[in-house]
Amino acid sequence: MEGLVELFLFCGVIYYFFSRRATDMVDVIQNRIQEVYTSWESNTDPDRIPDDLHVPRLSTNELRRAGLSVQKRAVKNKEQARIIRNNSLFRIKESEISIADPTKSSSFTYYCCSSCTPASRDSLVNVAAKQHQSNITNLLVVNSKPNILSKIFSHTSHVFSFMKYDYPRVTETVLDDERLKDAIRQTARDTSRADGIPEDEALKKTEARARTILERMQSSLSDAVLRFAAWTLYKLLPLFIQSAAVQSRHIEMLRKANETNLPLIFMPLHRSHLDYIMISFLTVTNNIRSPLVAAGDNLRIPFFGVGQSNMTPWRRILMRMQEGIQTGLMSGLGAFFIKRRLDPVAGRRDMLYRATLHTYIMECLRAGHNLEFFVEGGRTRTGKPCMPKGGILSVVIDAYMDGTIEDALLVPVSMNYERLVDGNFVREQLGQPKKMETFGSTIRAIWATLMGNYGIVKVDLCQPFSLKEMLKFFQAQQNKLAIPSPAERPLKVTMSTSSLYGTDVVVEEHRQLVDKIARHVVYDCSKSTPIMSTNVVAFLLLNKFREGCTLDKLVEAFDALRQELEWAKRDVAFCGETIDIINHAMEILGPGLVKQQRQEITDAVDGHPIKSQLVTAIRPVAILPNVIELAYYSNTMLLHYVMDSVVVTALYAALKTQINDPQAIAANDITVAQSVLVENALAVCDILKYEFIFCKPCQDLEEIVIRTIENLMTTGIFYKKEEGLLEEEIWSKKYAKHFDDSSDEEYIAESQIKKTEFKLSLELEHSKRMEFLHTLLRPLIDTYTFSAFSLKKLVGRSLSERDLVQEILGEIKTNIDQGIINYGESLCVDPIKNSLKLFEKKNILECHPQEHVKIYYLKDEYDDDAAANTVYETIAAYKWTRNTD
Repeated sequence: MEGLVELFLFCGVIYYFFSRRATDMVDVIQNRIQEVYTSWESNTDPDRIPDDLHVPRLSTNELRRAGLSVQKRAVKNKEQARIIRNNSLFRIKESEISIADPTKSSSFTYYCCSSCTPASRDSLVNVAAKQHQSNITNLLVVNSKPNILSKIFSHTSHVFSFMKYDYPRVTETVLDDERLKDAIRQTARDTSRADGIPEDEALKKTEARARTILERMQSSLSDAVLRFAAWTLYKLLPLFIQSAAVQSRHIEMLRKANETNLPLIFMPLHRSHLDYIMISFLTVTNNIRSPLVAAGDNLRIPFFGVGQSNMTPWRRILMRMQEGIQTGLMSGLGAFFIKRRLDPVAGRRDMLYRATLHTYIMECLRAGHNLEFFVEGGRTRTGKPCMPKGGILSVVIDAYMDGTIEDALLVPVSMNYERLVDGNFVREQLGQPKKMETFGSTIRAIWATLMGNYGIVKVDLCQPFSLKEMLKFFQAQQNKLAIPSPAERPLKVTMSTSSLYGTDVVVEEHRQLVDKIARHVVYDCSKSTPIMSTNVVAFLLLNKFREGCTLDKLVEAFDALRQELEWAKRDVAFCGETIDIINHAMEILGPGLVKQQRQEITDAVDGHPIKSQLVTAIRPVAILPNVIELAYYSNTMLLHYVMDSVVVTALYAALKTQINDPQAIAANDITVAQSVLVENALAVCDILKYEFIFCKPCQDLEEIVIRTIENLMTTGIFYKKEEGLLEEEIWSKKYAKHFDDSSDEEYIAESQIKKTEFKLSLELEHSKRMEFLHTLLRPLIDTYTFSAFSLKKLVGRSLSERDLVQEILGEIKTNIDQGIINYGESLCVDPIKNSLKLFEKKNILECHPQEHVKIYYLKDEYDDDAAANTVYETIAAYKWTRNTD
C-alpha cells in the first residue's frame, strides 16, 4: 500500500512541473490516493509496484512538501467524513469515498407555459427533447476524431469542422426603407425650422447622420471571427473556469428549433459580461446559427480607458487603434451597439435614431438573423432578476404584427456562476462612484481573472415557444377583460412608445402586451436558473447560521435544503457527498465571505467537563461591505422561497398583538383569519412588486397566495381551525357540494375564505421554520421602511435622486450602527431606487427630469409630516418581528 502511495506521489510531482497551478497537483494526487484506498480495502493482496518502474529523481524537499500537503488534506477530509458518518448524517459504508462533481447534476428541462403556449409545449421541439437521452455536456471539452492530426490539433480541427452560415449585411436595405426615409424627411424639416437653414441642406445633413448612426450601430457578424473566437475561448476559459455545463437535451432542443427556419430570439437574464460570450460559444460550437447581440454603446469605449485631458498624440492614436480593434472584434462576433440614452435632450425624442434602430432590427429579422438581447437591460447588481424592459421585444412584436416575419421562437435562457467573473457590485450598492479603469488596473484585473478559480458555469435553455401563440393568448385575454365601448377593437399594427421607434400615439394595449410577455420570460428564466453550491451555502449562512455553526450542522441543513429543491424540481447544479460540495463552495467563495476554523468544544455534565473534541466552525462574514457580496449569491435561493416568506411576513403583521401575549401563548390560542392573511400577503406583494415577479402574467396572484398558504399548512406552521364554524354552517357547506352552479361555487368559496381561521403552531420546530422564512424578506422590508421614513426629509423641498438616495443610505447606516437594523445587506442602492419607483407609481412622489437629473418632491397631499409618517407606518407594519422589535 505504501508503495502505491509513493508511486502516485511521484506521478503527482511530475504533473506539478507540467501544470499551470500547484493546487491542481494536490487534487489529482488526492483523487488517486482515494482510488487506491478503495481498491486496497476490497483486496487484501494489493498489487505491488513493478521493480522496473522508472521514476524521475527529485529533491527531498520537493517530495516532502508534496507529501505533507497531500497528507494534511487527506487527514482533514477523512476526519470530517468520519465525524459526520458517526452522527448518522450519511448511511454509507466506511470504504466509500466520493468526490463532488458539480457538472454531473440530474436532467432538468423547464417547459413553456401550458396556459399561454400549450401548442409550443407539445411541439416537435418538445418531442425531440423527450426522445433525446440527456446528460451534462462540458462545452470546454472537445471530443477529437480518431486520427493523429485531430488529436494533436484537437481545437483547431474542431473549429474547422463547424457548419458555415451566411450572415448577410442589411445596410442598404435599411437606408432604402420607406419608414426610415419618412423619419429622415420629418427630422430634416424640424432641423430646417429650428436652425433656419434651407430644407435641402438639412436633408443632406440628416441623411448623412442616418448613415453614420447605422455604420456605428450595425453588426458585421462573421463566420471567420466566430471560429477564431471559439478557438481562443477553448484556450482561455479553462484557465479560470472548471467547466461550462449544459444539458445535451437542451442543445438538441435548440438544434430542432434552429431547423424551423424561424428567427430564434434569445432572451437571457444578465449576470455577467460572460453571458453573451457563452451563448455565442454555445451556438457556434453546436452548429446553430449565432445571434446578433444588442450591446450598450458604452462597450465601444476603449477597454483600457484613458483620460481625454492631457492626452499625448501617440496615446490618442493608440486609443483610436484600440477602439477600432475592440469594436471590430465585438461587431464581428455579432454585437450591434445601442445608445444607453436614446434621447440626448430631455423632453425631445430623437426620432431619427429610434427609426434607424427600429428599421435595422426589423431588416435583420427579415434577413433571417437570430437575435439576442437582455430583457432586464443591464446586469443585476443584487443577484435577483431585474424588472424587464420591453424596448427591443416591442420591435420583434411589431415585426410579427406587420408581417415582416411569419413567427419567432422566444428562448428564455438562464446562466449561473459559482463565482462571478465580473467581481462584485459592492461599491455601486453602497452609493460610491464607479472607479474608472486605467491601463494598469485593467491588465491586473485580466491577469487576476486568468489566474483565478471561478468554478462552474451552468447554462439552462428553456423550451422555445411561439411568439405568435403567446400573442394570441394575451390578445384574447385583453379582449375578454376589456369593458365594451366604441373604442374597443382588436390590436392592430401600430407603433407604440414602448418600441424603440415610437410615435406620439400611445397604444396602451400594445404596451401591456409587451410587458406581459417580457415578465413571463423573466419569470421563466428565474424558475429555471441553475442553483449552484455557492448559492446554497451563502443562503444558509446568512439566513440560518448568521452567528456561525459547526460543519456537521451545515451539512445537515444543506441536505434538508437540497431535498426540498429536488422535490420542487429545481435545477440543482451539483452532486456528490455534501461535505465535499460544501468544501468546494467555501473554497470558491473564499475567506473574504466565509470564515472557517478548527476549534475545541468541551461537553459538560452538571458543569463538569467530560469530553473535548475538535470541530470545524464556519461563519459568514456578515459585516459591511462583505455581506453585500455574500447576499448576491444568497439571493438566487431567495426566489425559491419568496412566496412562503411573503405569507409568513403577512402572518407576523397580522399576529403582532397576539404572538408575544403570554396569555395567548399559555392558552395555545393564536389565530388569524384567512381573509386577513391573504389581504396582508397581497399588500406585501404590492410593496415589493419592483423586486420580484411573484407569478406568471397568465396567473392570478391571489390564487397563488392561497395555494402558498395551503402548502405552508402541510409544514405544520399553522392549521385550519374547524371549530370556528357553527353547526348550520358545516351543514350548509356539505349540502352545497350537491350543486353544480359555478356562481354558487364561487360564492361559497369566497364566503369560506372570509370565515376560515388558522391556528398558529407553537411547537419549537414550527416556530424556527416560521422565523427562518420571515428572516428572508426582512432586509428588504427594512430598506423600504427607512426609505419611507426618509420621505419626511422631502417635506417642503426637493432633492435630486442622487442626494435622496444618499440621505436614505445615511439613515439606514445610522440604524445599523445603533442596532435597530440587524442586516447589513439592507444598505443597498438598488432596493432604494425601487422603493422610490414604488412611491412614484403610488402618487406619493413626483419626479421631474432636469438636465438628465431626476428631481424628487412630494405630491401636495403628502407634503407634510403627518401624511409622510402614514406612508412610513404602512410599510413598517411588516417590519415587525417577535421578541426583537
